[in-house]
Amino acid sequence: MSSRLRTLSAFTMSLALFAPATLHAESSFTDHRGKTITFEKPPERVVAIVRSAPIIYRAVDEKAGNIAGMNKDSLDRYFTKGIYAEMLPEMAKINSSAAQDGFVPNVEAILAQKPDAVIQWTHDEKIIEPLERVGLTVVGWQCCTEQDRLDYITLTGYMTGRNDRAQAILKTQADTLKALDGKVGKLDKSKLPSVLHIDKVADQIQVIANGSQDLSLSGVTNPAADNTGEWWRTVDFEQLLVWNPDIIVIPAYASDLNPKDFFDNPVLASLKAVKEKRVYKQPVFARTPDAPEIFLTSEWLAAIAHGIDFAPEFKKQIADTYKLIYGADLSADQVKAILESESNAPATKYVEIFG
Repeated sequence: MSSRLRTLSAFTMSLALFAPATLHAESSFTDHRGKTITFEKPPERVVAIVRSAPIIYRAVDEKAGNIAGMNKDSLDRYFTKGIYAEMLPEMAKINSSAAQDGFVPNVEAILAQKPDAVIQWTHDEKIIEPLERVGLTVVGWQCCTEQDRLDYITLTGYMTGRNDRAQAILKTQADTLKALDGKVGKLDKSKLPSVLHIDKVADQIQVIANGSQDLSLSGVTNPAADNTGEWWRTVDFEQLLVWNPDIIVIPAYASDLNPKDFFDNPVLASLKAVKEKRVYKQPVFARTPDAPEIFLTSEWLAAIAHGIDFAPEFKKQIADTYKLIYGADLSADQVKAILESESNAPATKYVEIFG
């Protein structure tokens, strides 16, 4: 069993043990700074500076009414177009003046929203101190391990008083990955395909060397991984040819890059993944690695690498997951858009696997 799967299972169990018994009971918990946060009742006005926090808060709270403000980057990235804009149109109406530059708080604008709590990153005290100096309650989130991402859901459960929802979402993740782990565990580890994530192709090529996704869950290896902790590496074509991956994955956020760009590039034509047309664009649910549905990415990649048996009835699973997390009834066209079916149409067996 992978370390990520053990973490999911253990954390779901701990959440069940410590969840408050009533919806509006006083909630006291420790944030990622080790600071104890206490709410007599769930906050009614929350400002979320962390980009993904509005998505997570909306998922756990099942409504947007208690989100008083967000980072403008959140609005621009997630709620002006795409699946979140379609599913959650109310999110585009939320005030987006909470941050001036990245995550630097716009204290005056935040105070105008009269928030009961602010969600902010912990990596720099300078972006928290101005908020606490004026008397605001700050819940600190740190970035960006798998454990941290589980904690985002749990911390939101404590804030909203909806530990039941947080537990349900975490249990769905744990159950899904446990089933996947059982299948991947039967594979011959000496024959696992290599997968390289590439998000920029020019004179130099940018690859994800040490990302946070646990690729072992999907039964694949990453030839670029070097345990330095450096997320990205920039390499030349010669290095790419040395790695010569079986599969190339284009991250979901690389909006200007598609499989066809690889297939039509004569410089890349000698790569095994290109020759065999095994270059794939990640589905939309991988666009933010903090989203509650991110666990679907592991199944998707396993199916790409090993076949549809690793993600049976995947379209239905996507629909069921979005229904659970967001209360959304996705259309068939929306599911196809989430799967990037049009971009991936030229790629080997994509239509056969996902329809």
